Amino acid sequence: MNTAANILENTMRKGDGQASITTDVANPASNPEKYADPSMTKMKALAWQGANDVQMVESLKPKIIDDKDVIVRVTGTTICGSDLHLYHGAVMQMKKDDILGHEFCGKVESVGPGITKIKPGDRVVASFQIACGDCYYCKQKLSSQCDRTNSDELQNYLFGHRTAGVLGYSHLTGGFAGGQAEYVRMPFGDVNLLKIPNDVPDEKALYLSDVLVTSYHCVTDTGVKKGDTVAIWGM
Repeated sequence: MNTAANILENTMRKGDGQASITTDVANPASNPEKYADPSMTKMKALAWQGANDVQMVESLKPKIIDDKDVIVRVTGTTICGSDLHLYHGAVMQMKKDDILGHEFCGKVESVGPGITKIKPGDRVVASFQIACGDCYYCKQKLSSQCDRTNSDELQNYLFGHRTAGVLGYSHLTGGFAGGQAEYVRMPFGDVNLLKIPNDVPDEKALYLSDVLVTSYHCVTDTGVKKGDTVAIWGM
């Protein structure tokens, strides 16, 4: 399924697609001259090798590609239940050596010339989705539908609209290298990185990347109130 989906995407894609940032960089080592830090610093990362097969591999530290990129040195990361869909091969458009993970926190290493709110040395927690902050959907607070961070044509064809890009979650959602690695490139860093107060440890800040915000959204979206009895479906 992955092979067929990737071939179809290559056939459908015209130019660089509609995203306003560089997409489909799921591992900097795939093209070191374009995507890796000039120092060629090596790093460890968890990478997909095929259905039911993930391995720790040697990759390269990513570099700033777009003006609003931020490079983060990861100090805390975790596995999400939805990573099982990738592991079992249930999500299309995975490629060998794609770096996984969409929940992490860390310390800022370097920032692009377009970054104004984040500086090297800041402790930050990352959003699992990648939003531009300026498009129609972002301004409506529908950032998961940002139309500037995912160029995938197959997703657009299948569902009638693309989601925002997602870290470490297949080329169907932009093909971004994930956070189960020593370093991560975070596009639109001013929008997608939240500074962590000094008195908040990584173990607590990490929950803001996905787990806590997803749970909070579910509760508010369904109108659950104190005293209600609820049933929860999912992992």
